[in-house]
Amino acid sequence: MPKLPGIVLLTSIALSAGAALAADAAGDTPVRSITVGGSGHAEVAPDRAIVSLSIVARAIQVPDAQKEAADVSGKVLAMTRRLGIDSDRVDTTGASVRPEYRWNRQAEQQELVGYVAERRITVRLDDLDKLGALIEGAVEAGVNQVAPPILDSSRRKAAHRDALRAAAEDARENAEALAATLNVRLGRPLNVVAGSDRQPPPGPSPVFARAMAANAEAAETYNAADLRFDAQVTVVFEIAE
Repeated sequence: MPKLPGIVLLTSIALSAGAALAADAAGDTPVRSITVGGSGHAEVAPDRAIVSLSIVARAIQVPDAQKEAADVSGKVLAMTRRLGIDSDRVDTTGASVRPEYRWNRQAEQQELVGYVAERRITVRLDDLDKLGALIEGAVEAGVNQVAPPILDSSRRKAAHRDALRAAAEDARENAEALAATLNVRLGRPLNVVAGSDRQPPPGPSPVFARAMAANAEAAETYNAADLRFDAQVTVVFEIAE
């Protein structure tokens, strides 16, 4: 997997400006102010992933369905050990069994056709260079449902703070532009409200594994895009005398 770029800071203007009267700390002297909004974001390369795998096995008898699902789970565990993934990063405890029915038109009722056993495996990956090999290996082992990996970064907090800094800088520049246009002098900030968000990960896709199996490429073709963290601030600046 190619090296991913580090943090890149970008800003965009989301201007909401107005002149307002606010009371000072004593509450008896009006304070002239300007209220502005600022936005910014930071991008950071992911270095962690959570991979969710499922094995769905069907058989007429419960033990047969369970055995098939367990056999695939064992193969996945062996594959993760070969990749050097610690066992404490692999959770295979998710399991369920349910009956499977189909509608009998002649009898006009549901009839039991077998049982479905499912095993759910969650792998917490700390080395994204192994992501492609993990997914390819899981499909080869017999996993038939793979959710898109949930990517994360050990620099999440740093990226969040960089996005806030970019938003604060954007707000000050917006306030300075307003002050210059209105021919007033910008004073100290009186109030700041901040918020942030990260772009949500994609939802699970049961057909993801089947698509990969039909067109399996080398593990090196997997590439994780940068994560984006957005931040917004609203700042009230004093208009200095």
